[in-house]
Amino acid sequence: MAKVLVIGLDGATLDLIEPWARQGKLPVLASMMERGAYGRLRSVMPVLSSAAWSSFMTGMNPGKHSLYDFARREPGSYRLRVMRRDHNRAASLWKILSQHGHKVGVMNVPMTYPPEPVNGFLVSGLGTPDFQTFTYPPTLGKELLERGYRINKRVAYRPGNEAAYLQEVNELADRQLEGALWLMKEHEWDFFMVVFFDTDQMAHFFWRFMDPSHPAHDPRTAAEYGDAIQNFYQKMDSSIGELTQAAGADTTVFVLSDHGTGPAYQDAFLNEWLRQEGYLETGGDSPQLKGGHRLFARLGLTRNGVSAMLRKSGLSLLEGWIKEALGDRIELLPRTTRAEFPQAIDWSRTRAYSFGYQGQIYINLQGREPQGIVSPGKAYEQLCQEITERLMALTDPRDGKPVIDQVFRREEIFSGPYIDFAPDLTLVMRGLSYNTRQGYEFSARAGKVFSDPVTFESGSHRPQGILFAAGPTVRPGGLREGAQLVDLAPTILNLLGVPTPEGMDGRVLQDWVRVGSALQSEPSQSNQVTDMTQEAEFTEEEEQEMLRRLKSLGYLE
Repeated sequence: MAKVLVIGLDGATLDLIEPWARQGKLPVLASMMERGAYGRLRSVMPVLSSAAWSSFMTGMNPGKHSLYDFARREPGSYRLRVMRRDHNRAASLWKILSQHGHKVGVMNVPMTYPPEPVNGFLVSGLGTPDFQTFTYPPTLGKELLERGYRINKRVAYRPGNEAAYLQEVNELADRQLEGALWLMKEHEWDFFMVVFFDTDQMAHFFWRFMDPSHPAHDPRTAAEYGDAIQNFYQKMDSSIGELTQAAGADTTVFVLSDHGTGPAYQDAFLNEWLRQEGYLETGGDSPQLKGGHRLFARLGLTRNGVSAMLRKSGLSLLEGWIKEALGDRIELLPRTTRAEFPQAIDWSRTRAYSFGYQGQIYINLQGREPQGIVSPGKAYEQLCQEITERLMALTDPRDGKPVIDQVFRREEIFSGPYIDFAPDLTLVMRGLSYNTRQGYEFSARAGKVFSDPVTFESGSHRPQGILFAAGPTVRPGGLREGAQLVDLAPTILNLLGVPTPEGMDGRVLQDWVRVGSALQSEPSQSNQVTDMTQEAEFTEEEEQEMLRRLKSLGYLE
């Protein structure tokens, strides 16, 4: 029977892999290039792991699975709600395979918490809180923990702690590889997938050490850390070799990334720009915390601050105990020293607002937003057009050059029943080298539209990821073009004899693999729309933990 192994390298880019492979520094990937097929893999918009991995696992654009970012506005309010797996409205690749009798193993894929039941096992990835059940079946988690497995890093990157961070990244990758090899050996599987996330994080935080043209490049530190990204790619190359050998010669292997990476230069504070242009009104010139929260904030007693202190001191278990013991009473402390997104804006006088990682703008629309003031139809269309025209004229005062490459209307890049969750306008700012920070910037950077990245990042995402393929079903021939991230789900289903469910946006990559007979689409009950009013949520403590983790990963300010 056919077997498929998928190895994910989050954020990996061909811009780095191709020259390093040809120089002999990545021998396993170089071998795949020679005996199989490889190329760039087009991601989805926004170019972000939450949206991209959800599109990989469903074969659908975000308009059909509903996940556009790590957070979205809660229906009926302006509260930003952290997303999780059960907010995904479409069936996963492994759920479909399970329904057709295939044994599956899924490990460390982002946006898979809480773990869903499968015909096999699942270990959730990015988006998993500590101290929670993170596997299916639940007993598997204890076995993995006893073997030293971990999902989350204990050390966040800060300038000056590069050595400690690199040690943590490498140790985590070793433990995840050991866990994957053990699971592959101990369990029967037809489909196995594992994702290594820190190819993305290494690019975010270490790009400046490698790139002499980056404004933050310092030759003194580059001498010590300039090879850090290359070294980690070499570690991943070795891991791919071990996993491929463990899978066996009869297994088709895909190595892919959800998006690529490149340099990051600036943060763009779109809510501040919207305020200056008269589209957004704050609750005052400088929204402040209120009541007891103000006092605690002055004393430095915030939930995020206390959490960071405990973890820095190696007291993660104590943090978990405190959260469990206090429950809702933990809200006596403010989360941070800043006013939060819903409270900082005067919604009754705001026509447009922004939140998200790469430049998403939403219209405060009547009938959709709880206090919407823009009428649907002509007024909405005129406002979108006006904002677009002003954005295209926006320049960075540092060099006087335009910032905006493109502004997409939501209908241009999304389709499906959940398009109302999509941003009305999606921006591409200087090839994605300018980013936004999830909506909080206007309360901390009043008057400033651009600044150096506030999260220590020097690398950011790019729309072109990687796809490498080798094995008995792969058509050899080297470089290929035209593959998209949503194509992988129908392609893998086909290789395992499962028809493509109706509604998938992807196609079977017939120019990459020798396809089977299961090319026709079939209706699938697993892809039916479910009642969104019954969505599960993180607890308050879990949500704050996830916000803190997203901040440490560079996705929040």
